[in-house]
Amino acid sequence: MRTTNRRILDAAMDLIIKKGYRAATTKEIAEQANVSEATIFRNFKNKQGLMKTIIEQHTQPPESIIEKTEGDPYKDLLHIGTCLLKQLEQKKEVFRICFREPEMFEDVLQDIVLYPKSMKKHLISYFKGLTEKNMIRPGCEEANADVFMTMIFGYFIHRLQLGKRVISLPEETMLRHSTEIFVKGIIGR
Repeated sequence: MRTTNRRILDAAMDLIIKKGYRAATTKEIAEQANVSEATIFRNFKNKQGLMKTIIEQHTQPPESIIEKTEGDPYKDLLHIGTCLLKQLEQKKEVFRICFREPEMFEDVLQDIVLYPKSMKKHLISYFKGLTEKNMIRPGCEEANADVFMTMIFGYFIHRLQLGKRVISLPEETMLRHSTEIFVKGIIGR
């Protein structure tokens, strides 16, 4: 990424965290990034374009995560869950802003859901592969993907909002234990 765009994105994130999405102006972002406001509009179109780029950066494509599966449901889902949680952690400031300013959430909702929707699609395909190998019961692939993602998202959102006040399990322990329970549930039918 060009250094100019990097400075703009860093300034935007800094100001949005400090002031909020609505209060941070493109003029202030430009001043902090030491660029003209026209540069922001030329490179990102508007503040929503800035947020879209912030959301998309450092995102590992779901297909690259699924490609590393080996056919062992526990190992595969532990890998997928770890990668998904890592992706969410990298975007935690965006989620904090969305919870603090729900009206902003509507502006960027279509951008935020692109990654989870793509991951869900790939998980469904993964579960269909397990079904074809007679490892799990057919017809539950989408439900399995929804439940698995809810498990990961639930842990992430809980830690984001409440810290360790209720769930104190370390991330690795939570991932291993919940994946084990999940796999037993889908295989042991």
